[in-house]
Amino acid sequence: MVLPGNCSTSAALCMQFLTQLASVAIDQAYPVQPTHNPHEKLFVSYRSVPPPPTHSSAAVPIRFNSYSSVGSNIRGLNSATLHPGSIEPPLTPGNYRLYSMRFCPYAQRVLIYLAKKNIPVEVVNVNPDRSPNWYLAKSPIGRVPALEINGRVVWESNVIVEYLDELFPTNTVLPKDAYEKAHQKILVERLSPIMNALFEFYSSSNNQQAQRQNDMNVHSALRNAENLLRDSFYGGRQPGYADYLTWPFLERLQLLTMSQNSQFRYFPGLHYPKIGAYIARMQNQPEIKFSSRPLTHHKAYLDSFAMGMPNYDFGIYGKN
Repeated sequence: MVLPGNCSTSAALCMQFLTQLASVAIDQAYPVQPTHNPHEKLFVSYRSVPPPPTHSSAAVPIRFNSYSSVGSNIRGLNSATLHPGSIEPPLTPGNYRLYSMRFCPYAQRVLIYLAKKNIPVEVVNVNPDRSPNWYLAKSPIGRVPALEINGRVVWESNVIVEYLDELFPTNTVLPKDAYEKAHQKILVERLSPIMNALFEFYSSSNNQQAQRQNDMNVHSALRNAENLLRDSFYGGRQPGYADYLTWPFLERLQLLTMSQNSQFRYFPGLHYPKIGAYIARMQNQPEIKFSSRPLTHHKAYLDSFAMGMPNYDFGIYGKN
């Protein structure tokens, strides 16, 4: 089952998954340097929301250059995080704003989409655990990502990206053919065992027997992903909806190799040549390069979160 599409540091995926990842894997690699869901209890801060109402023409920006370089229309990607007591930045009518958190994989889904479609947007980073009151009025639980235009707010990453395709159909990512569109959504569902297996891997007790079972689950998920890859990308000859919604989690998978209790010394390893080549192809896509962060930044953020002082702004000011 596909995991919900947003981040909340209080209880959900991009917090609990990454915190456990930090404690199990990263410290060992860097000792000095910086539809039943079996994991339902881990997702208590997530919920699904219905698709947004049909948009009006007022929801589309007046004009923009869709042929500009990838990411050049996105402002504020590394803006400082806003916390309780901050003042809401003014938003010009007709402009889009993405509320994000710099290390949230669900927010990265939307950033990839925005970069691919070259949609002008201002990114405002907010603290998803202790959000400003003005943001709680827009996203009642303070979750990210959320997209705002003319006072209308949409959240849930999968809902947002489909909304963007409806607003900007000229360069839609989802296929226009109904069957192909459905197939891309099915692929996202069928690729979800990767995420589920990783959750099990880092949620289990830290003993060798449990790790052996978890390794088997990861291998099973990778075999599934290998078999589902029938072309250069899950979207065909070019990356598509399934690729963009899955990638933020693949970006973080290299952290698996840092656990001494896991048999994964390289990811995905020699048994999965198609996935290995796929990861290399994805890393060469301009929209992926734009949205990705260095592994050292992910590590530093995870370390700070594990200590109870999440540094949402790591990497902005040079030395942190």
